Amino acid sequence: MLRQLPILAWLTCLVFLIAGGCATPPPPYNTDECPTYSDLGPLRANPAGALDRHLQIEVSFKVCPPEAGLAEIQRKHIELKHDLLSLLSAKTQAQLEDPLRIENLRVEIHQMVNKKIMKKNRVEEVFVTAFELE
Repeated sequence: MLRQLPILAWLTCLVFLIAGGCATPPPPYNTDECPTYSDLGPLRANPAGALDRHLQIEVSFKVCPPEAGLAEIQRKHIELKHDLLSLLSAKTQAQLEDPLRIENLRVEIHQMVNKKIMKKNRVEEVFVTAFELE
């Protein structure tokens, strides 16, 4: 059985090679070198059930790996803006008046972006740079 292990590994790689190549791991990077994407501008939405109120927010995203992550989020900025507006407009006025509202929203945005927007790269940090409920 031990002699078969290298053969199995070789055959597995051969199958991947035929199907499109053995994936090489991405080059290592330092998260301190990852850029921040902040080109969405202010987002404005009505909270759920409060059409006379408005929430205006600005967010920035630390994306990794440096070049590929930034390229992916720039390429998907329309989807990102759409999903952020959907998330914000689903929030109730009570949720937006909670003392931990910004931290809760930051965590939700972080999870949503990595689940729905970023497929090959990651958002490492979300920064809420402006928050106003009118």
